[in-house]
Amino acid sequence: MSFADFVDGLAAYDAGDLQAAYDEWLPLAQAGDLQAQVALAGLLQVGGFGLARNFPEAVAWYRRAAERGDPVAQMNLGDLYAKGQGVKRDAVRAFAWLSLAAEQGRDWAARQRDALAETMTPEETAEAKALMVQLRAAY
Repeated sequence: MSFADFVDGLAAYDAGDLQAAYDEWLPLAQAGDLQAQVALAGLLQVGGFGLARNFPEAVAWYRRAAERGDPVAQMNLGDLYAKGQGVKRDAVRAFAWLSLAAEQGRDWAARQRDALAETMTPEETAEAKALMVQLRAAY
């Protein structure tokens, strides 16, 4: 994993060359670099400037990083579950991932989780809390 390659990807991103950023970050992400996985997922989530938006692929990259404890990935994965983008809408999974990100200081995730909780049944909330414990134990 090369920090220089990540920086090259950032430079390409800043210049609006999203394909070049993707090409720099993909090998790093595949090699397990958390920062590259999250950046690549964000790139795929937003798309534009010649790079196609790809929610399912963004979900896959966010999940890889989220399962290793990355709070930004957890927050964004939770948001995608809440919106049903790239995955079937799932309030339980959304709540669990948002909660994990909130535990790590992500205030936006806490607000989204709390708003989502208002739409959930007590059974769904209990299931989400149990899932959160299970997911946390895995990393």
